[in-house]
Amino acid sequence: MLVSGRYVVASRLAGPPTRGRNPNAAAVVDLLWAHAITADRLDHVRVRASDTAHVLDLILLLRAATAAGAVRTAEGLFARATRSPALSDWHSGEFRALPLSALHT
Repeated sequence: MLVSGRYVVASRLAGPPTRGRNPNAAAVVDLLWAHAITADRLDHVRVRASDTAHVLDLILLLRAATAAGAVRTAEGLFARATRSPALSDWHSGEFRALPLSALHT
């Protein structure tokens, strides 16, 4: 597969209200890196706690041929990461991709 672009892929993650607080954002970043495979072409992960309890904002920087391919990769990576007990009850919202070049002015 020819990889021709870099995409910023974002989603909002929602978890169960059982603990009263979000998991540590750095721990979620580590889990995503731990579940990434070479074919994901993952360059960067950022997780930020939302103002809303049990919600995390996720941003990935991926190399992919198309925006749709970047979204599929992000969905697969998150699905693998939810195998971890720390994220097993977490769900993602819609993943949206934007070419990194669109953010440069």
